[in-house]
Amino acid sequence: MIQRRTQTASYWEDQFEVTRKDIQYLYDLLLEAGRPMTASVLTEAIIARRVREEEQQIRAELSKGSVYQPQDTYQIGDVVILPMLDYAVGTVSGTRPGRNPDYGEFTVIQLEFQDGEVREFASQLQGDHALNRSEGEGVLEAGELPPAALYELYGTVVEEEILIALEDHAEFVAFGDEWLLQDMLVSVDAGRRNIAEAVIEVQGMPLPTADIMATLDLPAEVSEQIRLLSVNRALEVDPRFDNVGDQGRDIWYLRRLIPQEVVEPPERLRIEHVPYNRAHIAEELRLIEREIDDEGSGEEVMGPSRPLYRTTIALIYPHWHAGTLPLTVRTRGLFPQSANHHSPVVLIDGQSGERMQGWLVHGESFVYGLGPWYERYQLPVGTYIKLERTRDPRVITVDFESRRLKPLWSKVAVADAGKLTFQIRKLPISCDYDDLLTISVDNPRAIERLWEMSHSRDESVVDIMARLMPELVKLSPQATVHAKAIYSAVNVLKRVPPGPVFAALSTEPAFVSMGGGYWTYDETLRS
Repeated sequence: MIQRRTQTASYWEDQFEVTRKDIQYLYDLLLEAGRPMTASVLTEAIIARRVREEEQQIRAELSKGSVYQPQDTYQIGDVVILPMLDYAVGTVSGTRPGRNPDYGEFTVIQLEFQDGEVREFASQLQGDHALNRSEGEGVLEAGELPPAALYELYGTVVEEEILIALEDHAEFVAFGDEWLLQDMLVSVDAGRRNIAEAVIEVQGMPLPTADIMATLDLPAEVSEQIRLLSVNRALEVDPRFDNVGDQGRDIWYLRRLIPQEVVEPPERLRIEHVPYNRAHIAEELRLIEREIDDEGSGEEVMGPSRPLYRTTIALIYPHWHAGTLPLTVRTRGLFPQSANHHSPVVLIDGQSGERMQGWLVHGESFVYGLGPWYERYQLPVGTYIKLERTRDPRVITVDFESRRLKPLWSKVAVADAGKLTFQIRKLPISCDYDDLLTISVDNPRAIERLWEMSHSRDESVVDIMARLMPELVKLSPQATVHAKAIYSAVNVLKRVPPGPVFAALSTEPAFVSMGGGYWTYDETLRS
């Protein structure tokens, strides 16, 4: 049997290179199709072409003579094809008798090749031999894989080579994963792009490509696919526009209208990487950790993410301060996903029904646009925020459980002589909240100066905890403080998820567990 080279891993993974003929083939393919094609489609087309090309080569070589088989008889002058030598062609130039203990008597033929080399091969060989074919058996590998199966095996490697080659040829253009010929694009000149800018500004909201295209008077005889790709391509290279689409949709907005906090997320939300060993965290604290919705707690803490339609989370200090909500393992399943840095979302005020423009900042895992809403209802840190998806996955209702306004005892962070202290005060609260997480601020600017000082010194989690724990435990008659409250207080000065805080509680001798999630501090045990 003949095993084709295109059926081997070495051919695709080690030997494959994009040739000029491959590029011409892809050019003709796109031109004939008259539509954009994805990289995967182009890759499978090249694999299929190489398979056909090899088959044609094999057929052409086999037509030159007889396929060599040790059992056959050959005469001087016969032309013989040797598949095991990459279809080398030889002419029988002589014969002689031969003998083998296993096969008995046979004939040795001398084959002269085109380069003048003469080599000997057995003929009229009795018995079984791997190079012999049964009557009616084909010369090609019976179990060969079709191009689609070869793509599944080797497509990733081949596609990388094809993409590199396409990017080196200016006649090919891409938008996202779709490729087209430069000459097939419709002209979206500066005038049309100016119209697109005006349409978005007048609407005051991000618009899908189709809505923008409808205003540009593009040639109707060109297919919609090409017109859409042409507009997408033109807006992509114009610095005024930003693709804020999600889940495969292309949606365009003006960069100058996007809030700066979306483009450059606040430093307050940037989680600091603090090495720690999760194995050291006490089991009691691991259970508490799962109750805190912090985007820094991954699936190893919260379990696998899954789609959902409603959930409730307690607002944590960094996001209260920034006017945002975290995209956590729990909440992420509510929102549409996107490969872009940010995408728009509509937030509906569950109390009034008002629609608010929000932004999903996917890379930094937060939802922006809730600051005015927090202020309107005077929501404190720890507020239980209810999230519910509507029929439109890009429209989310945000709400809270309101209750009669009354003064309640609450922790207040105070900047006192360059250090962070805490007091208990009665504050008006009109919502359901987690009183362990809640912290109010009496002088935000002074607290920010403390954060800046701590941030510039790059203080460790343990050092901050050792400074804050005495301040926290003095608020309680029992001289204890809950682990959630410690985490919340630390985040006033250092943005970290619960993990590093709870690991420090579990390993630093000065932090003493009192049971039930409560801790105290013993300076004499400080390591």
